[in-house]
Amino acid sequence: MTSGRKTLRQIEEGIGDLRQQEKRLQAELERDTKRHVELLEKRSGAFRDLAQVRARDAVSDGVIDRADRLEAQVAGLLSARQKTIDALKQRDDAVHAIRDDLNGQAEHLRSEIDGLEQQLDVVGREALAQLQTEPDYLKAQSAFEEKQKTFERADTKTSRAEQDRLEKGKAFKSDPLFMYLWDRKYGSKTYSATSIVRMGDAWVAGLIGYNDARANYAILNEIPVRLRAHVDALSQELDAAQSELDTKVAARIEALAGTDLTQSLRDARDRQDKTNTDLEEAEAEITDLSLQLNRYAEGLDDPFKKAVALAADFLERDSYSDLLKVARSTSTPSDDSIVDRIGAINREADTLEKSIKRGRRDLDRLAKRRHELLEVAGNFRRNRYDDDNSFFEPDDLAEDLLKLLLHGGLTAAEYWLRSRGQHGWRGRSADPFRRSGGWPPFGGSRGRSGGRRSRRSGGGRFSTGGGF
Repeated sequence: MTSGRKTLRQIEEGIGDLRQQEKRLQAELERDTKRHVELLEKRSGAFRDLAQVRARDAVSDGVIDRADRLEAQVAGLLSARQKTIDALKQRDDAVHAIRDDLNGQAEHLRSEIDGLEQQLDVVGREALAQLQTEPDYLKAQSAFEEKQKTFERADTKTSRAEQDRLEKGKAFKSDPLFMYLWDRKYGSKTYSATSIVRMGDAWVAGLIGYNDARANYAILNEIPVRLRAHVDALSQELDAAQSELDTKVAARIEALAGTDLTQSLRDARDRQDKTNTDLEEAEAEITDLSLQLNRYAEGLDDPFKKAVALAADFLERDSYSDLLKVARSTSTPSDDSIVDRIGAINREADTLEKSIKRGRRDLDRLAKRRHELLEVAGNFRRNRYDDDNSFFEPDDLAEDLLKLLLHGGLTAAEYWLRSRGQHGWRGRSADPFRRSGGWPPFGGSRGRSGGRRSRRSGGGRFSTGGGF
């Protein structure tokens, strides 16, 4: 049995680990994108040097002036961009600090609430002990237990009928001629066909013994529906009987506990709800900031793209391609040296761009995983799975599901769907009081332990008759 509180702590540790990985990868990508811009500037500078070698043509074509303007434009864009990044990082650190503080408050509240809940259960045991000596309560309890037995017998019978419908219905569904007539509603008041088709259908029906089979198949389908409706009605009666018991126990607990304990618990729960709301708001901002920071780290922001576009426009002008052609056609060593330098810069830039693409994929993957964990943590708090009486079993399956989630093998939706099937609540003596006040969580079996009942599936067969 793994506690929900422990599971949430492990999820929070996973969130923290992913944040550190994300920050490291952000830093690496920022370094690479910064280096990418430096290479663009170096390449522009190299073209300016090439222009200066051929100063007369360069001056007349305005090459050097354009290079100087480009350098100033890019520097201005990147300076403003860095200020935005620094501001986002400061806010991200601040919001994470707020979330860490709120998590500390939430953990303290969980301990405070657990202490109050334990006191309430002590009172609950005393209340139940008193009520066990009172005829009015015993009568209500006896009525409830009888209804519970009736419900469980009916539920078991219904489950068997539903299973029979699945198993015995296979023979009917596997016969194409029977299903053809069944789908056409042959033999019912709603059947409609031309005279020729009617003759054909009648011939097929006689050939396969459809009329008897149809009656058996109709009963096979109708019985579970009727039984389930009966079970649902019994469930409502059982809920009403449970509420009557809960009201009696809750009133006695309230009287014995006094307002100090119950109001303290209400106040603590209210503070817990407020803390959880604040955590969700902080997590929403963290997600938004993460998206923005990742965008800047990946070089997908508008200032960076504009800087790259300016450099690309600069390099695509005919005058620069002409400079390269002229440089290669002359015997001046300085021309060739600059051309070689431009080639080396281009090769490094290409390698760096591939690294940035890989980093983008990794960062997006980490950001998605952290968002998934934040979503699960929020679900835990909203559903009170972080309470001390919340648990998952069996242990090995619960741990395997959590490992898959932490390592990206399950989405938040998949984990939540599968883990909910492994989740339960420990039944406690004061659960009737919690139910009456609409306070989750509570669990266990219905009645004296005060929890929920569960349906049970049964086996068995009954004969449908016929050859299907």
